[in-house]
Amino acid sequence: MPAWRSLIAITQLLSIRYFQLVILCSLSWQCLAEYKSDFLLCPAAVDDAYQYHTEQPLTGNQTIINADDSKVQDNIFSLDGNVEILASEKRIKAEHVRYDNSNGTIEMSGDVTLNTEIFRVDAEKGQANTRNNQAEFSQIEYQVKKFSGRGTADSLEINNRTAATLEKLTYTTCPIGNEDWLLKADKLRIDQQEEVGRATNVSVWFKGVPLMYLPQFSFPTGDNRKSGFLNPRIGQSTKMGSELRVPWYWNIAPNRDATIGLHQMSKLGSQIYSEYRHLHSNAETNLKFDYLDDESNGLARYQTQLLHSGKFNDRWEILANIQDVSDDNYFNDLGESLVGSNITFLPRYINLQRNHSLGFLLIRAHEFQALDVADTYQRLPQIIMDLESADGHYQFQGELTRFDHRDDVTLGTRLDLTPGVQYQWGNDAYYIKPAAYLRHTRYQLRNTTAGQDKQLDRTTPIVSFDSGMFFERPLELNGRSQTLTLEPRMFYLYAPYDDQSNIPIFDTTIPDFRFAGLFRTNRFVGPDRQSDANQLTLALSSRLIDNGDNRERLRLSVGQTIYFNAREVTLPGNSTDFGDYSDFTGEVEGQFSDNSQFRVSGLWDPDTSKINKVVMAYGYKRDEKHHYNLSYRYQRNLFEQTILSGRWRLGVNWNGFAGWTYSLRDNQSIESSLGFEYESCCWSIQVGARRYLSDNGTDRENSVYIQLNLKGMTNVGSSVETVGDTRLGYRSRSEVQ
Repeated sequence: MPAWRSLIAITQLLSIRYFQLVILCSLSWQCLAEYKSDFLLCPAAVDDAYQYHTEQPLTGNQTIINADDSKVQDNIFSLDGNVEILASEKRIKAEHVRYDNSNGTIEMSGDVTLNTEIFRVDAEKGQANTRNNQAEFSQIEYQVKKFSGRGTADSLEINNRTAATLEKLTYTTCPIGNEDWLLKADKLRIDQQEEVGRATNVSVWFKGVPLMYLPQFSFPTGDNRKSGFLNPRIGQSTKMGSELRVPWYWNIAPNRDATIGLHQMSKLGSQIYSEYRHLHSNAETNLKFDYLDDESNGLARYQTQLLHSGKFNDRWEILANIQDVSDDNYFNDLGESLVGSNITFLPRYINLQRNHSLGFLLIRAHEFQALDVADTYQRLPQIIMDLESADGHYQFQGELTRFDHRDDVTLGTRLDLTPGVQYQWGNDAYYIKPAAYLRHTRYQLRNTTAGQDKQLDRTTPIVSFDSGMFFERPLELNGRSQTLTLEPRMFYLYAPYDDQSNIPIFDTTIPDFRFAGLFRTNRFVGPDRQSDANQLTLALSSRLIDNGDNRERLRLSVGQTIYFNAREVTLPGNSTDFGDYSDFTGEVEGQFSDNSQFRVSGLWDPDTSKINKVVMAYGYKRDEKHHYNLSYRYQRNLFEQTILSGRWRLGVNWNGFAGWTYSLRDNQSIESSLGFEYESCCWSIQVGARRYLSDNGTDRENSVYIQLNLKGMTNVGSSVETVGDTRLGYRSRSEVQ
C-alpha cells in the first residue's frame, strides 16, 4: 500500500462515528445531549486553541500532507518536523510519523493531535495498524467542543473499529483550569456492536468531596435503551421527614419499559413505586402502582392508575383512565404539592368513540372515587351522539345515560334528544343566524321516594337569533400599520318555562360565568335543567390587529343581557331571579409587548352596584431566566386572592424564584415558596422551601428542596422545579384565540 494511502487510512480510522461518540456519550448517563454552555457564565467555554481551523478547503477524498522533512528507506516511510495531515474535516499533527509498509504499522510521537469540528485529542504518542484496524494512544487529553466536555486518560485503545478501551480516565464540563466537579473511572470499555459501555470503579467528585461511587456500571452508547439505576433523589418535608428515592429502569423490549423504585421516608416508612409503559402500533398503555407500608398508623396504602389510548381503525378509538387509592387521606399525606394534596375526586372512565365526517358517537362508563367528600352519581353507561349536516343547517345531539350511586338515593336512566335547524347569511361585513331546537328529555327512575313519579318527561322548544357586524379602519401606532375593528353583536333567546322541580339532579350544575356565557342557550350545564328564557343580549367587541404579523394585540369585549321575564327554573335551594338585567360583563386581553400578556375580566351587578367577580392577570417572559406572573382573583362572598410567581436572574451567577398565594379574605398565606440558585459555568445548586395549608385548612406543611446539578452529567437531590412554578393561572394567547 502506498504510504500516502496509509496515512489516509489512519485518518479514517481515527474519525469513525463510534470514536467520536466514545467521548461524547460514554462519560455521562445522560449522554450530554441537552447540555449547552451559558456563554454569560462561560464566555470561553471552548478555548480557541482547541477550535478546528483550515485555510485549505478540501473536497471529496483529497488529502494534504506537510512536513519539514521526509524520507523512504526500504519499506519505511518517515515524516519529521511539524507533520500535518489534512483530510476532509480532520487534522492530525505530530513531530514524527513513521510508517512500516511491511506490516502496516504507523507510529506517531511528539505532541500528537487529532482535531475535528467535534472533538480534539492530544496524546504523548500513538500507534496504529491499518491492516487490523487497531490504534493505541497514551497520556491523552481530550476536548469535546459541542458540549464543552473535556478530560484525560492514561491510554486509549481502539480494536477492529468496533471497540475502544480507556484506562484511568477523568471527565468534566468545567472550563480549562477549573475542576469543580470531576468524574473518575479506572476503566471504560465501549463495544459498538453491542452498543454498550462498561465502566469500573466510577466516582463523582464535587469540590474535592466524593458524592457517588459505583464499583461498576454499564450504559448504552447508541439509540437503544438499557436497564439500570437512575439518579437518586433526596429531600426533607414535614409530612414525610427525610426522603430518599432510588429508581431502577427496566428496558423490557423496544416497545415496553418499566421504572421501579424505592421511596424511603423517615416518618412514613418504605414505599414501592412503579410505572409500566407499552407502546403498540396504534395505541399506548401506561400503568402505575405505588404501595406503602405506613409505619405511622400500621396501614397498607396504595395508589394505582391505568391510562390507555388507541385506535382500532380510522373511525374507532378508545381512551381509558382508571384510578384508585387506598384511603381518603392518601394525597393529603403523600401529595408533593398544594394541587396534589387538594385532590377530592379521582376520575375513572372508559370512552369508546366512533368518528364520522358528520360528527361522532361516544360510548363510555364514567365514575369518580370521592375522597373525604360526598359520592357522586356514576354514568354506567353513557351514550352520546353529536351530528351536523355537511352544510351546517341541521344538527342533532342525543344522550342516553344510566345513573347509579353508592348511597341509597334516587337512581334512573335519562334520555335527552335535541334536534335543531339553523341557517346563516352574511359576508365579511355582517352575519345573521337564526336557529330553532326542540329538546326532549325523558326519565325512567328507580329507588324513588314515596309519591315520586317513576317516569318523567320534559319537552322544550328553543329559538335563537344571532347577528353581528364587522367594521374596521386602518391605524398607524408607533410606526406600525394596525387595524382597529368594531364588532357589535345581538343575540336573542327564547325558551318557555316548564316546571322541572320534580326532576332529580344527576349531573347538572351552574357553570363559572364568562363573557362567552352571554350566548349560551342554557344557563345550566347538564340536561337535568333547561333554563327558561326570553332575553336579548347586546355585546360589543373591538380588536387591534398588527398588520405586520397578523397578531391580535388587544381585544376588548363588553356585554349585558336584558331579561323580559323572570328566570323561574332553578337548582334546588336557589330562588327565582327577578332581575331585569344580567351582570355587566367585560373582558380585556392583550399584549404590552411581544414578551408580555395581560387579561382583565369582571362581572358588575347593576342592581346592587357591586362587583361580583374580578380576574386580573399579567405575565412577562423575556427568556427562561427572566419571567414573572401577577394575578388577582375575587368572587364576592367566596374568595379574594393574590398570586405571585416568577424567576429572575439576580446577577451573573445568581437566580431567584418565588411563588406566593395569599387570601385577602382570610388574611393568611395559602402557599408560599422561595428559592435561590447559584450557577457557575459547569454546575449549579438550588435551595428552595415551600409552606402551604393542608386540605383541612388549619395545618401547615413545610418542605425543603436542595438540588445540585453537575452540568452535562447528572442531578443530585430533589427536584425544585415545582418551587418556582410560574404558571400564569390564566389562558395562554393560543387558548384565547
